[in-house]
Amino acid sequence: MASPSPSLWPREHGAYAQLGIALACGAVLGHGFRGICQALLTLALFLASEPILVLLGRRGGVSRDAAQVRAALRLLILGSLIILMAGFAWAGAPAGQLAGILPAALLGAALFGLFLFKLERTAPGELLAAWAFSASAGAVAALGGAGGRRATLLALLLAAMFTQATAIVHLHLIALKRSAPWPRALAAIFCLATAAAALALSKPGLARAAGAALLPMAAASVWVWSTSAAPRKLKELGWAATACGFVGGALAVLGLW
Repeated sequence: MASPSPSLWPREHGAYAQLGIALACGAVLGHGFRGICQALLTLALFLASEPILVLLGRRGGVSRDAAQVRAALRLLILGSLIILMAGFAWAGAPAGQLAGILPAALLGAALFGLFLFKLERTAPGELLAAWAFSASAGAVAALGGAGGRRATLLALLLAAMFTQATAIVHLHLIALKRSAPWPRALAAIFCLATAAAALALSKPGLARAAGAALLPMAAASVWVWSTSAAPRKLKELGWAATACGFVGGALAVLGLW
């Protein structure tokens, strides 16, 4: 029986949620045509990463031999979409809006470098991915007309929220390996401290809702701390972090809009 053909979809399942939250937040805050095109461009770049890795042999020689034609075809389609969306998003855009792309481009290039060395699933790799996705939200919001300050604040809030999620997951894994409660307590303290700092620095009124964007993930960290450590909770933790990410993203957009 022939072996199944290798998948050309990115394998990092948590990245789908983080990127989806980031692009949705950026598109809603900016809600302009250029921003929507930038969001589609970013999504196409993300989907193109796996075909590139297959063609480069980073997924193994067997995968490359079995899927190189499919990978090349998918890369051609996605590359065409990237060029088209870049034209719509960037052509004639003000310099201030185009400057918002630079952080996402630099972080994205660094992230792809980690993929080449197979370091994307380490804690530093996941943190870099979280910051790259957050910067992408800022680029989408800036090109969509949200303004540089609001786009930057959105990127910073999402970066803090995704950092919280990464800390919860990795400290939970450390707690499982060492059979010790202190890593999960450290995650809760870190998440509560970042949420408190965001609330303290945010202005009164509706903008306070932006600082509250970090509270859902902080609540998730307290829930993890209060429950018993078990490997089976990893899936529950993933879904809880995703739900808190959507709620936190909505609060961030509400507070900045």
